[in-house]
Amino acid sequence: MLEQRVELEKILAQIVNGAKEVIEANAAIICLLNEDGTQLYAAAASGISMGEVKQELMPQLLLDEETLTRKFIVLTNANSDTLIADLPAGYQSCLCAPLIAGEKQIGTLCAYATEPNYFKEKKSKQLMLLADVGAVSIVNARELETLDSLRASRDKFIRIATHELRSPVTIAQSLVRGVIKGYAGKLSEKQQDVFGRINRSLDFLENLVNDLLDLAEGQTLDIAKNKEFVLISASIGRAVLLIQPQAEEKGVKLSYQTNSAELIVWGTAEGMDRVFVNIIENAVKYTPPGGSVAVSVQVAGEEIRVEVSDTGIGIPEKSIPLIFNEFYRAPNAKEGGEIGTGLGLNIVKDLVEGFGGKIKVRSKVGEGTTFVVMFPVAGD
Repeated sequence: MLEQRVELEKILAQIVNGAKEVIEANAAIICLLNEDGTQLYAAAASGISMGEVKQELMPQLLLDEETLTRKFIVLTNANSDTLIADLPAGYQSCLCAPLIAGEKQIGTLCAYATEPNYFKEKKSKQLMLLADVGAVSIVNARELETLDSLRASRDKFIRIATHELRSPVTIAQSLVRGVIKGYAGKLSEKQQDVFGRINRSLDFLENLVNDLLDLAEGQTLDIAKNKEFVLISASIGRAVLLIQPQAEEKGVKLSYQTNSAELIVWGTAEGMDRVFVNIIENAVKYTPPGGSVAVSVQVAGEEIRVEVSDTGIGIPEKSIPLIFNEFYRAPNAKEGGEIGTGLGLNIVKDLVEGFGGKIKVRSKVGEGTTFVVMFPVAGD
């Protein structure tokens, strides 16, 4: 939200500075309508301080009301124009253009000169063009600000809702697994089937809760402020150790070809761990028993290149451009019965790009998939 507010302020400053420079005025001011469209307020100024604007321009209702009727106003002489009383002290002539985006009137852009009869037809056309372009830019910046606010509200809701869900889901998992293991007595074949389905559903819900938390945290975290030097081989090693028991249980060979050099990247240890745990876990998940997952890290020029290759089910060609979208899962991944939310790779891509890296994928159905993650080598 703050970033979008700063962006709007930059755009307003560029418009008034541009107006002042392009038409060689002594000052330029933007006034915008408030949310209900009933009152103008000074939003930006160039060549005159905002203090002077607020003191001298807020009473200029007659001039602005005329402009807001979609008129382009030219005031040429302080001694003869009836609207000249609305000008700041010391200015003799003025151009005032309405800011209109589509059918929406959003404010005024005015330029001032200390000389009478200063603004000619060419300068009038230039200001009108600036007003048209400026109005569209202001509306776009405001819409981005609104979108940013909505996203922040959504992420806050996700964090609260998923935190509240995590505890009961964990408790339910513990109870169901206890029943499956026979702690509450021997189960019939039908009961085992029912509790097995419940357990898989709870696993899915747990994954969804964790992915939603990661998604919300990843989108609200200011990555740039938290980055540090990270030893990438250590992060990959932690991910491999974490996933190794799962691979062994499934009968999938998981290997890691380390690099003897101390390869340093710019990121966060937690974020890097999330990236590699997700990619390696997916590789094991979608590789059938007897298959293999190979992880390797190399240096290619100024880049560190990490590859995770599997002999799994592969990704259909049509699905490859979509796999980093929120909630997307390839059709063959759904058909295989493996639990997934379609959020993991979206989170991975956000983190990788937030750390200045790139992620690519190549795959063939029935043969396997290779994810390639590249990060620039961290400088001193």
